[in-house]
Amino acid sequence: MAAFLVSALLVAATAAWHLIKGRRDALVKTSFSMAMWLLLVLAPLQVVVGDMHGINTLEHQPAKLAAMEGHWETNHDEGMPLYLFGIPDMEAEETKYAVAIPNLGSLILTHSMDGKVTGLKDFAPEDRPNSLVVFWSFRIMVGLGVLMLLLALWGAWARTRGRFYESRALHRFALIMGPSGFIAMLAGWFTTEVGRQPWVVYGIMRTKDALSPVSAEQVGLTLIIFVVVYCVVFGIGIYYMLRLMHKGPDFIHTRPDHESDSDVVQASRRPLSSIRERIEEVPEQPDQEDKK
Repeated sequence: MAAFLVSALLVAATAAWHLIKGRRDALVKTSFSMAMWLLLVLAPLQVVVGDMHGINTLEHQPAKLAAMEGHWETNHDEGMPLYLFGIPDMEAEETKYAVAIPNLGSLILTHSMDGKVTGLKDFAPEDRPNSLVVFWSFRIMVGLGVLMLLLALWGAWARTRGRFYESRALHRFALIMGPSGFIAMLAGWFTTEVGRQPWVVYGIMRTKDALSPVSAEQVGLTLIIFVVVYCVVFGIGIYYMLRLMHKGPDFIHTRPDHESDSDVVQASRRPLSSIRERIEEVPEQPDQEDKK
């Protein structure tokens, strides 16, 4: 589901960029419309799946959940607050400068106003994940998810108002949200991988016991090679995608009567992903409906 969200946001951002530039042909409109419909379906579903995953994490990985919430003391007589912001301090065993909503944490995690949630202090210090990293990576992921839902609802509202293809504010928001899917996925990965520490197999094998018997020099060299290779591949990929997004799909033209089948085949041989030609500013095109 997350992969579909990433794709929908990228397609919506690409189409929004061309709409902002004044392009209004059918292909751009269809791309934007389909991406926003997919976002409208998947963004609310992701909220439901996230809620189910949170309940599962509370049951099977309570230390991870406590670190995600910056929750130190197990609540017995009252509901757990939901910390919106704060700075978890692993040494002081508290979340400093916390901005919290009373009882909301218990309501979200247990579906009860006074549901019990185990705090980090109930776990040995060596069994606690780094709450500062997990706390903020989780909030970045959730915050971006809220913005995705807002974009989807804004798009649905703009459709009902007849402003879906004319609202420049909506198009700019969709453009800004283009990379948010990637960022949310990375934040979720940080939450998952840092949150399960110090375990490789939760509660059974620690990370330190799963290390390979290699020297620090070998590990360092391998890490450097990985970083260099990934930077090159990632850099080329980003450059290519930005060029491709800038170029956009070819305009859909009405086929002339004199055009032969061989001309059509010849035109279709070059893939959509080809960007060899010089990229120029996209001229403003009239709507397909206006041409009719």
